[in-house]
Amino acid sequence: MAEEKQKIDLSMYGVAEIIKWCITRNNGRIPGCDTAVFKALQAAVAERPTTGDYYTLDQFYKTRKVFEFTQGEVAVVDRCLYDLPNFDGAQLPQIRYKFWPATVCQN
Repeated sequence: MAEEKQKIDLSMYGVAEIIKWCITRNNGRIPGCDTAVFKALQAAVAERPTTGDYYTLDQFYKTRKVFEFTQGEVAVVDRCLYDLPNFDGAQLPQIRYKFWPATVCQN
């Protein structure tokens, strides 16, 4: 039986933050960032316009897309957003309050 998926509506700003913390800054410390939803997130960010025009980029990052996350993938994103900054001594990303839906938040 397939695992139940949860549809989450994210802005491209939020997608970029998830990619930053789960893929770029992760360095393999938290496993599970190679699933289909992470590949879809990376593909969505790759659609970014190549122009340096602020307005065009801002409009792109304000667009919203719906992604289907399993509970395990949601847990991986939560771990990446909270454990990695703590490992690095960095400030927690603001994605939880700005981009990640409140209904997903466990705490």
